[in-house]
Amino acid sequence: MTKTTKEFDLAYKKLNKEQRLAVDTIEGPVMLVAGPGTGKTQTLALRIANILQKTDTLASSILALTFTESGARAMRSRLASMIGAEAYYAHISTFHSFCIEIIKDNPDYFTLNPSVEPLSELEKLKIIYKLLDSVPLKNLRPLGAPRLYVKAILGAISDLKREGVDVDEFEHLLKVEELFLNSDEGRELKKVELTKRLHNLAKNKELNILYGLYQTELKSLESFDFEDMITTVVDAFKTNEDLLHACQEKYLYILVDEYQDTNSAQNELILSLASFWGAGAN
Repeated sequence: MTKTTKEFDLAYKKLNKEQRLAVDTIEGPVMLVAGPGTGKTQTLALRIANILQKTDTLASSILALTFTESGARAMRSRLASMIGAEAYYAHISTFHSFCIEIIKDNPDYFTLNPSVEPLSELEKLKIIYKLLDSVPLKNLRPLGAPRLYVKAILGAISDLKREGVDVDEFEHLLKVEELFLNSDEGRELKKVELTKRLHNLAKNKELNILYGLYQTELKSLESFDFEDMITTVVDAFKTNEDLLHACQEKYLYILVDEYQDTNSAQNELILSLASFWGAGAN
């Protein structure tokens, strides 16, 4: 149990009623909704300090996730100013750094090599160039401008990964769209709308071909891109209960700064970690 410090007391006294409620609510789920610049990160750091002061929880059993390395450093610095060196035992990191650590600590569950750097934007572009030159495409490789959609293709693949949609799921979604557009209900759409959706469907079918080939190319290169870090861990949690349970047992409190900015893959990571305790998760 961490001792109360003067720094904590001073920071706590500056909180408003709602912020104090968030800091003092130690058990169960808590969501703090506030505008920019209103002290969410400070409140989160105070809540971590309060948990350590009011319970026997070890600092190493607290996981705090944020989106940038600078944000993680700022949160740890604030916590250290309140509780001292123990702040460095709390697990405060970005989503990607957290997932890389899981992969490093559990190599038997993963094929990715975490010591290898993720592909750069240039390296990813080269892969798409190669695929466009080798795959017969009609919609994503216009005759007069064969590389017109390169950046859009990479952006779409990144978006799919961030939302936790793999190649098979994307193919399923496209089949559902195709069935609808070919149904009586789909044919009732206005002609302009139906034509537009059929054209987008054709483009997305080709995108899914490229998505699958892109992933195959990454495997052959024994490499990965930035988005693979989170989806790889989420997939491992789904298929390896021992790994998931080990992580669930390790972290008793999970806190997320700027939670509203999480994408589907990041949110699924958090929910997986919290799922053992159900609705009462901390």
